[in-house]
Amino acid sequence: MRPLISMCIWSFLLIISISTCQAVEPLDDGKLRVCVVESRGSYRKAPQFCPLLAATSNIECLIGVDRLDCVRRIQKGTAHFGVLTSEDLVAARWASAEILVASELRSHESPFEYEIVAVVDNSADIHTVHDLHGAKLCHPGYGLDNHWTEVLADVRTGTLNRLTKSTSTLNRTTHLLQYFESALVAKSCNPEITLTEDRIAASARFFGPSCKAGPWVPDRKQDRILKDRYPSLCQMCYDPYSCDDTDKHWGRRGTLYCLTSGGGSVSWARLDDTRSHFGLAGLKAQDDPEKYSYLCPDGHLQPINVTRPCIWVSKPWPVVAARRSHAAQVQRLITGLTHDEPQSWQNALLSLLETYHVFTVPLDNVISIDDYLDQAVGFQSAYSFPECNPPRSIVVCTTSIIEHIKCSWLQEAAHVYGVEPNIQCVRTTNLEQCMDDTRYKSADVLLVNQDQRVQAQRDYKLTPLLFEFAEQMHDRYVTIALVHKDSKYKSFKDLKGARACLPSYEGAAHLSVLETIVNATGSVHSLHSYFNHNSCIWHPHKGRQCPLHYQGDEGAFRCLAEGADVAFLSSDVYKKYLSGNLTSDWLAPGKHLSYRLLCPYGGIERHSRFEYCYLHWAPRGHLMTHNSSQTRHNEIYNSLRDMDHLFGKKYKSETRPFSLYDIFDKRNDILFKDSTDALLSAHELLRDNAKRSMEHVYERYTAQYYDAEGVYDGAHLASDSCFVLVLVAGVLGLLQR
Repeated sequence: MRPLISMCIWSFLLIISISTCQAVEPLDDGKLRVCVVESRGSYRKAPQFCPLLAATSNIECLIGVDRLDCVRRIQKGTAHFGVLTSEDLVAARWASAEILVASELRSHESPFEYEIVAVVDNSADIHTVHDLHGAKLCHPGYGLDNHWTEVLADVRTGTLNRLTKSTSTLNRTTHLLQYFESALVAKSCNPEITLTEDRIAASARFFGPSCKAGPWVPDRKQDRILKDRYPSLCQMCYDPYSCDDTDKHWGRRGTLYCLTSGGGSVSWARLDDTRSHFGLAGLKAQDDPEKYSYLCPDGHLQPINVTRPCIWVSKPWPVVAARRSHAAQVQRLITGLTHDEPQSWQNALLSLLETYHVFTVPLDNVISIDDYLDQAVGFQSAYSFPECNPPRSIVVCTTSIIEHIKCSWLQEAAHVYGVEPNIQCVRTTNLEQCMDDTRYKSADVLLVNQDQRVQAQRDYKLTPLLFEFAEQMHDRYVTIALVHKDSKYKSFKDLKGARACLPSYEGAAHLSVLETIVNATGSVHSLHSYFNHNSCIWHPHKGRQCPLHYQGDEGAFRCLAEGADVAFLSSDVYKKYLSGNLTSDWLAPGKHLSYRLLCPYGGIERHSRFEYCYLHWAPRGHLMTHNSSQTRHNEIYNSLRDMDHLFGKKYKSETRPFSLYDIFDKRNDILFKDSTDALLSAHELLRDNAKRSMEHVYERYTAQYYDAEGVYDGAHLASDSCFVLVLVAGVLGLLQR
């Protein structure tokens, strides 16, 4: 009940915050603003066409970070129109955005981007959907990226008898990713296995030997375990053991080869691929179409050469969508756009709107999102699916309104693209409350930085799940040792008795120094015993009480500049100093050569891509979760990796649907760092070329390996002592009864 109440409260606050933004109508200066999202790759169309558009028309460009950023901008009125996919329209509808559909962007004459059919082998004796039990399923598989959405590839959580009921019942089928199987197979919602395994297990029980190649889950070890556990779903693949995305029976055409030459009895395939495969689109037939039929959702069969095949689900085209107040004007504007005049605004606007599409098709009238999507068979119903009860959502804890808003948009985006279990967002007043809620499982995941990791792991018993990895070393937290240029210190051993400055207590630099002392001296030392007693160590109960302006990485640098012997700080601060981008009153101008690096590990490593010698490095973001079952751990891990795959820096779609790691509503580093390149596991961090990742140092510290530091004295010892005293008192009370 507590997490439900919390979610309701913060959802209410979120609605208020969004409504407040919407209430402020931007000034109407008579100009139309198109929201443009750049495509993948190095080519940038905005610099080429936006100046021409502004100079020759009343249309201006507004550059969106991603497509859902354009939805928000159109919703707020700062932009008037842009290009959205059918998935974006679903998210916009859920956000109650006042957006209408004006025109479609097509690459061929078909009324839909693609349509999906079920093809059966006539010799398999399949005459209705009831006969599919035990059938040999040929499935396009996973990891198809642009060719299908995950929602369209399968079909999940339905029952066989639903197909014989009314249309209203059929319309409650689930996500397109699971579409075919969902109409046939009921999931058990077994709490002992992940939702993904539940779906896989249900398919394995319902179908006979099948082929569903490709990565079932992002983690390779888990993928192997599942494929060994449910081998029947790989039995019809060309290579049943590998069962991966290189298999002959994987992919758009692979599912049809599995049917016609691999022994399958039913294939879930795109209509255009089916027609090509059977020689109905000008290509050589791969088999005799007379031997196969379309299986229709209502249970009857159609010949392959039928003019209008029965469709299970259709994917609508991308569209030009506009703010309700400007939709009719936008539709008139883009009707008849051509590339005939290269220097015209018409050519510039069309070039900005197009990706791989070649022509626009205006609708008869501008229509609502629901009316547009309802034209596509099965598309809307694929998003209306029953969840397990209780739901298995991954509760993400945030600490600010802007974080909560971004998290909520991520939730919508992940839902649209079929990530399961999906996330649910809650907000608390501070990080400590988030950690406490996660410890007691009111929340599942939170993000901490490199200096908050120890507190989360030791004091709240949380465990690291994934890490924000950045390719550039300066975007990680890299601890360096900085001394005065003319100082006597040549090695780390020389620093014994030196006056040292650290950014914080129990942060990444602190732990890195402890580990380096062990490596340099062969034994454990506390920082207070190793360095001068006037050092700034920031222990809450020991040593000198330093001025607060010496805290943080820039503070440690200032501490060195104002008389200390050595400072341990992040490399990015030193780089800013050398480049002249670090400006403060305490910095002496023009003295960049006043300091030098101390290299405890022998200078810059061979083959290192980093210009500095350093102690250790750590990711700047650590995704922490509670101690839970391996099953729960796996499904949280895999859902977050799926989101990274869909919305991270290595997204596969033509334009980015949503950005995990980028500016959000003109704010930097919201929820995740903008500089993050991917979410990686601890094992993957070790594969990086840069030596001395800190993960083992965090583990050692929380396990009291550096016990000379007195980690559990002071505040921590007092807290633990209170717990022990209460426990002893309770035991004595029981003994006296």
